Amino acid sequence: MQQLIDDVTEYLDLDPRFWNKDDGEFQYDGETVFYRRLPDSILLSVNGVVYEAPRP
Repeated sequence: MQQLIDDVTEYLDLDPRFWNKDDGEFQYDGETVFYRRLPDSILLSVNGVVYEAPRP
């Protein structure tokens, strides 16, 4: 899970497909990951479990 958090905090701010989206989903290692971007963090939901990752 830590690898997902590390990748997502960079990925969502670098990939132009996600720049203007505060809510969305993507595939990661065969799992659907739902996200919500907040001012200071990103909420991730994988298999019904919610994780919070600080934004860089």
